[in-house]
Amino acid sequence: MSPKHGISPWVPNQHGAWAMLIAPAVAGTIASLNYFLTDATEGELTWRGPTAVFATLVAWFFGYFTFFALTLVAKARTPQRRSAYARPTYVYGPITAIAAAVTLLAHPALIVWAAFFGPLMSLALWETFHGRPRSMASGISTTLASALLVPVLWMAAHHVGFGAIDKQVWISYLFLALYFSGTVPLVKSMVRERNTPGFVRLSVLLHVGALLIFLAACALSAVRITVPIILMAIILALALLRAWWIPRDAARGHTWTAKKVGKCETPLVIAATLVTVASLY
Repeated sequence: MSPKHGISPWVPNQHGAWAMLIAPAVAGTIASLNYFLTDATEGELTWRGPTAVFATLVAWFFGYFTFFALTLVAKARTPQRRSAYARPTYVYGPITAIAAAVTLLAHPALIVWAAFFGPLMSLALWETFHGRPRSMASGISTTLASALLVPVLWMAAHHVGFGAIDKQVWISYLFLALYFSGTVPLVKSMVRERNTPGFVRLSVLLHVGALLIFLAACALSAVRITVPIILMAIILALALLRAWWIPRDAARGHTWTAKKVGKCETPLVIAATLVTVASLY
């Protein structure tokens, strides 16, 4: 289907989703390359690590392309559009399956992640096929799934078991998961729920909770407090501040469209990605 006749099912058009796709992929890939080039010994560096990382990235992106097409199928109102939207799944689906198979061939222990991605993506699909593609549950489940790519790529690169994942990696995952999850209620407070009483307060409280959860996790895990960890806390604090300020500024009469909110979010997304990369070094 041409974009002239509606949304193209071949290329996802959600800019926020692209940020959630790319940020953990960039952080995990750079950390993997750093390991391959500087930290891995000659005995540790085999074909399995690089193959597992590359295949995981292919499965990740094409898996999302498949998911995006399925969401359009779920929302299609005519059989013609449903058929057109389904076409990419016949291309992207097999590519995803082949890439996933190659990943497991290179590192079979990665199958453990099915226990995490399965429920999260099933929840998102459930919400979509029940007419709630932009619900809080759907949005947060996909953000939690996207951040998981960081420990997945780390495990793939190091060719270790699930239990060997470094706590610094888990903190990095938690940071990205909390940060991107916060963007869901923020955007809703400015678009779909802007007239819902108390929703802005809920958004702010969720951001407060995110910051407290991050600080508690750092304290309980006894992770080494480094500059990246401190910057992560600052970014979550800034995210809390903008969750309060943007709706307040809109209430004063200033126009805040979803596109404008997205542009305002860009510096924080870039900062979150860079800090995550730094934390994994």
